[in-house]
Amino acid sequence: MKPTKPVYKKFNWKEQLMQPAWFYALWLVAMSIIYAFYRTEEWGALALLGGLAGLFLYFFRPSSKFHRFTLTDSFKKKTLATILVIVLTISICILPMNDFDLWNGQNPGHRNQYELMAENLLNGRLHFAYGDEYTLEGLENPYDPAERKEAGIYYHWDHAYYNGQYYMYFGIVPVLITFLPYRVITGEALTTYRATQVYTAVFILGIFALFHLLTSLFFKKLPYSVYLALSAAISVMSVWYASAEPALYCTAITAALALEIWSIYFFVKAVWDAKEENKQILYATVGAILGALVFGCRPSIALANIVVIPMLIVYLKKNQLTAPLLGKLILAAVPYLVVGLALMCYNYVRFDDPFEFGQAYQLTVADQTGYKFELTMPILVKIANGISKMLFGQTIQSVNFPYPNHGGAFFNFPILLLCNFAFAKPARKLIQEHKLTPLLIGLIVSVIIIIGIDVMWTPYILNRYYMDIYFLLGILVFICIGAWYESGSPKLQRWLNTVLFGFAALTVLCSFLFFVETLGSYYPGKVTELKNIFEFWKK
Repeated sequence: MKPTKPVYKKFNWKEQLMQPAWFYALWLVAMSIIYAFYRTEEWGALALLGGLAGLFLYFFRPSSKFHRFTLTDSFKKKTLATILVIVLTISICILPMNDFDLWNGQNPGHRNQYELMAENLLNGRLHFAYGDEYTLEGLENPYDPAERKEAGIYYHWDHAYYNGQYYMYFGIVPVLITFLPYRVITGEALTTYRATQVYTAVFILGIFALFHLLTSLFFKKLPYSVYLALSAAISVMSVWYASAEPALYCTAITAALALEIWSIYFFVKAVWDAKEENKQILYATVGAILGALVFGCRPSIALANIVVIPMLIVYLKKNQLTAPLLGKLILAAVPYLVVGLALMCYNYVRFDDPFEFGQAYQLTVADQTGYKFELTMPILVKIANGISKMLFGQTIQSVNFPYPNHGGAFFNFPILLLCNFAFAKPARKLIQEHKLTPLLIGLIVSVIIIIGIDVMWTPYILNRYYMDIYFLLGILVFICIGAWYESGSPKLQRWLNTVLFGFAALTVLCSFLFFVETLGSYYPGKVTELKNIFEFWKK
């Protein structure tokens, strides 16, 4: 029998070049050639960014192997990938906090109140003993910034002043759980921004843990790579402002975020994950302790505890309410009562009012002694305008770096617009099946109420106030994306893999640009090099 000759397939260059590996390899070669011809920092940055963009598109294309693993698959490298992504996310959020003397303790100003408050407690007092409290005594209204300016007196900015004493109007809980223990154990004061770094890291771990839990319970088809990308992006979105201004203001905010995200995590475990009643109550109790402590960090973020109400409704629909169960639920809610009474006593001792946290007596840009909780028509209009601005205010673009200015949340971070896909019929059906609708409603209501309180009790909305709501909107959009993905066709899921990675990357980029914008307010010189890199094309 005559042997047959092997048939050699003709090499098709066109077919090969359309293969992802070949295509992106040539793309990297092109970027290298650009850099070889134009050996400048600007063109080098362009080549680097172009190369990274090419690698990004290659590794996260619809057919990429990265998308083939889900949370339930046995994947040996999954743990390592998770650790690397978490460490990277935490690093890019907390490392910039070290470099700015206005915030890292080198030039503390009024931003070391937490450190001093720990010393006050060790010395058995609740007020700051500065020794110059008398400077405000001769003023008719010391809370009027115009009168203080006209008198030309020295006073301590952003302190609460009452009955001739300076107090800290920021919440006492960070002092009790971090600053005071550190001072007692080490004998040294904890620099304020260091606490912000710790709280930020704990919050990011909480985001990854909560999204992991939600994915394992409801969205088992969601690729592990997408879970990591969304967790990282929403973490950065939620805390980017703290990276630019880490001391004092963002210390209070990140402490509240860290406690609240873990509170929500334990409540979700109690309602949807735990099977035994005692475990459910245990998780709920831990969630209540953490949620209650938020009131002593930043009360507006503590209003996110509203989400507990719809979760309780879901729990009671799943479990028959008996007298023993009712007793356990009341016991689980005791931390709210205990912490609430303790904070009321703390407020009464300082300001003779259990419901006054000190904001009315704050020495700041406006006289806030007249601010009240009231729902008059002017206040309702102001709240409505505030909600519209914080959620849907247009982001104004600029021709100069860093281009976007801070606007409404949904325009700052387009990834949040993906929550609209929860209205798709398959996604809506899945959300209803898992009884997640009350949770989504609770998140939305929490956001609206938090904005309302921020608008009512502050002279004007600052960019850092958006941190009060970003994490709640992040949880909302993650659930909506998960439901959309879980109920989608295989073809839709393949394309969603790349689309969601694109939105995650855009979220991180927007966070970086907003960070640079904020940084430029204090250190315009530090953004010059970045500006030259981003705007070299104008030359």
